[in-house]
Amino acid sequence: MAFTALGALRDLDVSRHRAELYRAWNTGLSAGLLPELVLDGMGAIGDPAADETRRYLVIGMGQRKSVAALVKARPNLFEPFEGAVLTAGEETGKMTNALRLLTEHFSREYKLRLKVRNSLGYPVFLFLVACFGLPFVMLPKSPVKTYINAILMLLGAFFIVGGVFLSIIGSIMLNTSSTTRARFATVLAMALEAGIPLGRSVRLAVDASGNPRLRDLIKNKSERELSTTPLAKLFEGSTEVPAALIGQMMVADATADYTGTLGRYAADLESRR
Repeated sequence: MAFTALGALRDLDVSRHRAELYRAWNTGLSAGLLPELVLDGMGAIGDPAADETRRYLVIGMGQRKSVAALVKARPNLFEPFEGAVLTAGEETGKMTNALRLLTEHFSREYKLRLKVRNSLGYPVFLFLVACFGLPFVMLPKSPVKTYINAILMLLGAFFIVGGVFLSIIGSIMLNTSSTTRARFATVLAMALEAGIPLGRSVRLAVDASGNPRLRDLIKNKSERELSTTPLAKLFEGSTEVPAALIGQMMVADATADYTGTLGRYAADLESRR
């Protein structure tokens, strides 16, 4: 969580930089170029974490290390879903598909975060108005210098620690019920399309959703239970999984077409936001 106001707003751009990273990698790979040369040619990325990941991949792949080994050595540089898709893409020989999925995932996340960032303009405006208005209410008939000092102190406090409040508000907006359901369905469909086993895909999707109730639902289940239990039965009765999604899961269980069922359901939810 960022403490500064500018840091909180900058955090909402993280997904955009990740999408750019994987889009460039996929473009170079499709053109037959060495990925380390493509990523090195990108230059520095605006987000420090994404740029550290880029530089790490450039050095590691330049030393002919596998992507799976790089992910395993520095898991903190990758989100769990991100690292699993990269590893599965390399192991199945479908890296271009894995990079496409990651580009789509982070692009969707960025579109959502951009809406949240635009919505945060209103609380930022209210904070700034309060910084200028409160001194006149709290310090009536004070010298002008006192008003100016109070305003400067409030502005400084907002820019230094206001990011905490903006981060909390942004987190609430990013984790509404419809958003977590869409994210869960999208990541689950993408993970299965990437070739990740069902049990692992379910756990990754639940973690990526950001929904604590879904986490509680599967936290005590073994990998074997998650892999062998049909999706519709696994989430049956959960208030976080609506009947429409259960219906799509039943079709997916019967046809193994997760992209055309869960993916379509998630896309429909996102189009309504």
